[in-house]
Amino acid sequence: MIILRYAQIDKNNICIADSFLSGEVKKENMIPLTENEPSPLQKKYVNGRWEEVEKISMPYVESNTEIMMQAIADIELSNLEAAQERQLLAQQLADLELSI
Repeated sequence: MIILRYAQIDKNNICIADSFLSGEVKKENMIPLTENEPSPLQKKYVNGRWEEVEKISMPYVESNTEIMMQAIADIELSNLEAAQERQLLAQQLADLELSI
């Protein structure tokens, strides 16, 4: 499974979440990011570029959205790691059965 990184923007094109997801997302408010790209949180997405904006306090709802998006990304990453461990264990079991 491939992990992809996205920035979620609000209706004003301000980044409200920086998340690692387990699959491709094709939504207008989800902007693909590279793994090593600096976080664009609270920056504005304009014509394919991130611009600094006057620091504003993000409304409570958007802060909760950011927290929830990060929690979902963390859960997906944990699920990916667990799946990889299960695959390794299955391979080890198969190797053991073949050696018997």
